[in-house]
Amino acid sequence: MDHDGIAEILAHESGSDVELVSTDCLWRCELSNVVVVNPSADARRAGARPVWIQKVNTLERARAIAEWVRRGGPGLAEPPDDLGDADPRSVLHRSPLAGW
Repeated sequence: MDHDGIAEILAHESGSDVELVSTDCLWRCELSNVVVVNPSADARRAGARPVWIQKVNTLERARAIAEWVRRGGPGLAEPPDDLGDADPRSVLHRSPLAGW
């Protein structure tokens, strides 16, 4: 998996006002890579919530996210169909094995 390539796409193809924040691990390896797309301030005021996208493991999937963010992201644009599992609720819940 090209972690650096995925990060490059998300950081540089999502738009000039986008900030990529990365972490080493969210303790749910079976869902990796997880990307959380936060809505814009205006969209959040209108009720939009962050969207969690699992298994961002290809450059194509990263490009689909970047394109969606350029179109407005959560609350302003529908996610592309090929992101099928985009979910406004986190599937990452604390578990006894998570180590937090």
